Amino acid sequence: MTTSTVELHTLVSASLGPEDCIDFYENPYTALGKLQDAVKRKSQQLESPISTSTEKPADGDINGIDWHEYDPPAALRKTPNVTSQILLDIVFTSIENVKTRIGKEQRLKKEAAEEAARRTAEEKQKAKGKEPYLPIFIPPENPPAESSGTRVKDSKDLVMSGAVPDFVLLGPPGVPIKEEKRRKFALRNLFQRSPEGGESSAAGRAREALQHKLETKIMSVDPKSADPKTLEAIAALKKTRLFKTADPNALIECVSCLDDIPVKDTVKVPCHSYCRDCFVRLVTAAVQNEQQWPPKCCLNQIPFKTVLKNIPDDLKKTFHERSSEWEIPVSERVYCHVPDCGVWIKPGKISLARRQARCERNHITCTICRGQAHGNNDCPQDQDLNLTNLLAEEEEAEELRDILAQIEEFERQEAWTREIERLENERLELERWQAEVEERLKMEQVRRQEVEIKYQQLREMLDELHELQQVMADSKQDEYARDLAAEAESAKKQLEERQQAERDNLDSLMQIKIKAREDKYEKEYAARADLEHQLEEDYLAQLRDFWAGKVDGEERVEASMLPLRQRMDLAYRTWQRWRDDQLHHYRTKLEDERTVKEELMYSARKRNAAAYVDKETDLTRRMVAEKKWIQEVILERERLLVGMELRETEDDADSLFAAETNENNE
Repeated sequence: MTTSTVELHTLVSASLGPEDCIDFYENPYTALGKLQDAVKRKSQQLESPISTSTEKPADGDINGIDWHEYDPPAALRKTPNVTSQILLDIVFTSIENVKTRIGKEQRLKKEAAEEAARRTAEEKQKAKGKEPYLPIFIPPENPPAESSGTRVKDSKDLVMSGAVPDFVLLGPPGVPIKEEKRRKFALRNLFQRSPEGGESSAAGRAREALQHKLETKIMSVDPKSADPKTLEAIAALKKTRLFKTADPNALIECVSCLDDIPVKDTVKVPCHSYCRDCFVRLVTAAVQNEQQWPPKCCLNQIPFKTVLKNIPDDLKKTFHERSSEWEIPVSERVYCHVPDCGVWIKPGKISLARRQARCERNHITCTICRGQAHGNNDCPQDQDLNLTNLLAEEEEAEELRDILAQIEEFERQEAWTREIERLENERLELERWQAEVEERLKMEQVRRQEVEIKYQQLREMLDELHELQQVMADSKQDEYARDLAAEAESAKKQLEERQQAERDNLDSLMQIKIKAREDKYEKEYAARADLEHQLEEDYLAQLRDFWAGKVDGEERVEASMLPLRQRMDLAYRTWQRWRDDQLHHYRTKLEDERTVKEELMYSARKRNAAAYVDKETDLTRRMVAEKKWIQEVILERERLLVGMELRETEDDADSLFAAETNENNE
């Protein structure tokens, strides 16, 4: 068993008694069928959450709240009183899996939005400058006959209905019917692609090879021995676009000069078509430069049969010579040592025994040093080592042939004995294998029941952990709410205290400013009073000097002083009204400033309240997002636990199927 199986081995073993294993020894093959049915049920259980998350992904917008923007709650990573390594792995892996899935969904949404924007822009671009089109319908005199497209459609329906040979459309045994239908459409679409679709040269070559293979198999069917349905299916396939009949008058583009030429005048290579002149130039360039050998199109080698069929005779001779020369590795080629000659010496002109090669101009070259031949003397670079080794190899080969002959004779004598022993061993091995299979079936069912009980216990522990994590998450959210309320109350209280201090400071400042302005006017009044008093004294002195010694002088002085005093009193009352107006305007200005300050304080209180509302709203959104996170992570953990149970049940080294696989591999 694996480590995960041993983890609860004591508890699981104690839970199984002898009465639980009575039915294990009744019919092992019936037990095998039950095991396979259990595997199918668990596979369906594993696939059900996957299909839910794939076909109907978790909605990222819950009442206007995008839970993808929030981090998972910290309580999902807390595992108090959990010691099982399996549960610990599931707890942390589930969070990462959900994050990965969210990232993939967001990336797909972004790509879809970009694609939609691109298509919208293209449609707008196409819509520009379009003139309205008014179609004109001319009724035909005679009703149209059934078109060839209808017949093609019928033949396509025949292909889709499955009335074709198994070797054409059916896949290997064991593949579901849905996969077979999909492969039928894929096969038809593969052969109906056009070169204008932008496929690569390798894809085109593969497509042509598959089509050629299919045509070969269909043509190999014997019409006499085949059943009528097969013949009808083949006839329907021939009418479809799978097999195209080349039109000799059709035009095709040369991949080299880009001219349109008739199909009959082209040279078809694995991936493209050439006109004959361009093809001859391609082959000529290949035989002139070894770097371009062999002739290729899009890195695909052109078959020599195709090359020789479409080039002139003089080029064929050169092609054969270059093929014979360049197919030999460079290190094994021998060229004439004469600088003015330097031709390649064919293998037939090379004497291996004498280590000499003769060119067409009778120049003899040493095959060891590649210089001038040494006549009857040995090459200084050889020292007869190669000849000695060759002789030794010939002697060893002769001895080996004798030994092989003796071994062959011995094997013929022992053949019947080994055959009898082999048959006996096969019989004993078959009996032993049957006994082992029955025993493994019994042990496998016991092991699987232990695994089931273990994972049932793990599932209960995981449910308890989920309940605890939900309680921890709710407690943390309540704590956040209390902290937010306390923070808001504290901020409100501090703001009120600060604003009250500002009001007191503003009141004292207003009193100081008004007092300073009144003092200023008092000083101005004192200065004006002193000036008026001085003017009055001077004027009185002048009048007394003027009326001194005259009759009724004092009365004249008093009569002259009265208008001055009246004008001075009028000026004082005017100044006093001006002073009162100035003080009133100044107090009004200070009151306006106080009102502005009060409005700013009111705005600050409103902003503080709005900030608290925003924080409260964000906390509510985060609480909803965290609940959604908990829900998604719990589903992911259940899926992971089911998957681990299925893998441990099916992929364990002690399981029945794993043991059979190991034996087959050995």
